[in-house]
Amino acid sequence: MKGSPSFIDLAAVDAWDAWFRWRQAGGELRDISIADTWKRVAHTLASAESEEDAAAFERQLNEAFEGWRLLPDETVLATAGTGTAPWPDDGLVAVLNLATFVKLPGTPDASVDWSGIEATADLAVHALDNAMMLASPVHAVPGLHMRVGFIGLADALLLLGERYDSAYGRRLGHDMAQCLAVGCLRGSLRLARERGVRCELSGHSTLSYKLRQISETQAEEAALTGLRHARLTAITSQPRLALFANNVADAIDPLSVKGNLHTIDNGHTSRTVASLGYALELLRRRTASVASPFAPPRHAAESVEVQMDMRAAMQMWIDQPILYPMASPPPKKVGAMA
Repeated sequence: MKGSPSFIDLAAVDAWDAWFRWRQAGGELRDISIADTWKRVAHTLASAESEEDAAAFERQLNEAFEGWRLLPDETVLATAGTGTAPWPDDGLVAVLNLATFVKLPGTPDASVDWSGIEATADLAVHALDNAMMLASPVHAVPGLHMRVGFIGLADALLLLGERYDSAYGRRLGHDMAQCLAVGCLRGSLRLARERGVRCELSGHSTLSYKLRQISETQAEEAALTGLRHARLTAITSQPRLALFANNVADAIDPLSVKGNLHTIDNGHTSRTVASLGYALELLRRRTASVASPFAPPRHAAESVEVQMDMRAAMQMWIDQPILYPMASPPPKKVGAMA
């Protein structure tokens, strides 16, 4: 599933230019296009590979970036290949953009690419492990924790024609979280075999339980050999990455709490840009109707209770508690009907 490096959202272009585009001292542009940014990051992360594996891994990573399926940690994205590696050797972030795993979006035949989510989660673990290897060592035992999570859940649900506040919407969220966990654990097991163990399973009962739910064979292997990482998954707020990824919903927030205006500030200049957001823009371009069932609900999906229900549906597969602040419903206009 090869993607395109192009943007479809103007706010995303401004986000890239403000936060992630490489400029040298004096403002000289080094990333002429978004393709340059992806190549810069993929090439840097692939430099941690063996000589015989580097080219293939770089291609794989670049395709995931270009397809907007995977986005690395903000600091890695902004600085990889620029001559410095100022990121930490533990706790790095990567996010899978769930909106890009919807096949035939906005049609009655829309479906989820489950194997794609799992494979990309595995790739995310590998990419972050490489980033940790390239970082200046800070921790006594680096690489024990990473935070692989999601953006664009609400966009994915809209493109599937499912409501965020429905039981089936929550089931999809649960299954996506399970796919994430499966892919991350398989990546951690593989890297433990290839690069060495950093985590004994005996001290992590939650990981042991998840592995048994996934595969008894993998659970037995992990018990014997250990894993590469103690914690793999975390769903955290990543508003800059979400805006950059063609303006999908942040983390697992509902669409209805996201306004159309976005302020992009790089510390020197500030711009306010209007944008529909990824899912609605994609449907508009494909001339699909955004009427029911493809219209985002404007009532229950905005409530804190519904967001809590979605988090509860996904939490068992996520290593760290989903505790980032919940999105607040927009204030009602004066005179608006309840």
